[in-house]
Amino acid sequence: MELSKLEQPTLGFLVVNKHHENGYATEIAKRSAQFNIQFVRFEPTSIEPSSLMINGEKFDQHTQSWKSEVFPIPSFIYDRCFYNQKQAIQKSKPIVEWLKKNPQTTFLGFGLPDKWKIYHSLRSDPIISSYLPHTELVREPNQILHRLKVDSTCLLKPINGSRGNGIIAVKHHAKAITITYHKGPDKKTKDFQSVKEFAGWCEKLLKQQTYLLQPLLPLLDNQGYPFDIRLFLQKNKHGKWNLVGKGVRKGYYGSFLSNLNSGGEALTYNEWSSTLSAKQKVLFEDELRTIIARLPTLIEEKVTRLFEIGVDIGYAKDGSVWILDMNSKPGRKTLTQTNPNAAENLFEAPLAYCQFLRNQAAIKESN
Repeated sequence: MELSKLEQPTLGFLVVNKHHENGYATEIAKRSAQFNIQFVRFEPTSIEPSSLMINGEKFDQHTQSWKSEVFPIPSFIYDRCFYNQKQAIQKSKPIVEWLKKNPQTTFLGFGLPDKWKIYHSLRSDPIISSYLPHTELVREPNQILHRLKVDSTCLLKPINGSRGNGIIAVKHHAKAITITYHKGPDKKTKDFQSVKEFAGWCEKLLKQQTYLLQPLLPLLDNQGYPFDIRLFLQKNKHGKWNLVGKGVRKGYYGSFLSNLNSGGEALTYNEWSSTLSAKQKVLFEDELRTIIARLPTLIEEKVTRLFEIGVDIGYAKDGSVWILDMNSKPGRKTLTQTNPNAAENLFEAPLAYCQFLRNQAAIKESN
């Protein structure tokens, strides 16, 4: 059954603050008419509990602008909620979880759980497990101290962190233990003169939030700058996974993070890969193809259904390849800065995938 013969579906752009990602939402909205989709945006807290009607905004195709409007819960939802503040976690997150269980609504994709659950779900796969850094859930400071005895370095990563926030590099020197972390683009360091002092600091840290323990991988380029490769994957109009683009994020000298939020800059993939030898490039791209072919389908088998995913890849000096992080609500900055031609696809993709889901639902109904 063709979409044109069905009633017009509504796709809701769900955000904690309705002006968040305003440019992105507006560009999608401008293209929604050609997909015969009505496009609205709203906040979780704008749903009226008694009537289940929403005080949100609808995109007016005639004026090419957003207009305040009251409408029912959309049949399709594109979740772009980021819970950066305590208030958003307390107020908005429970409503989004409730919406996900609503049988009348289809989410384009669900958010990923915490990093430990993802690691635990993927580590038994023979292909993907070889790309995952060894990861432990930190329950006590002794685990960190043991790792420092073995390797003299380690990485502490918040179980729910994003954009490099809260990641701490730890190094054990002859006379001190040094931690390095970022506050936005600013790099901070702190020295502990004794193991006891460091263990006390760890106790306090672990009371604030849950951390993972990983090796501090040597992910530096030839000039000693930290970098990673961002893969941006989305489902296409046929519901198949597709690599939309890849870019490279380079941090500043002396840092261990390459996130743009931590002062990094975006490079094109070609710019970076031109520094590799022909053999290195062939081997690396073969590894990327393996990851791209397996990872998204594995996540959907073991964890949750997705529409898009950002995958951060580390490339160590010895040629080893690592999956550093996965994000089900990836930013687009690295991709648009390094692949300007990808913009049109990015704006159409949620609409094309919504259309695919609508057609799938119609086929189910007619059988």
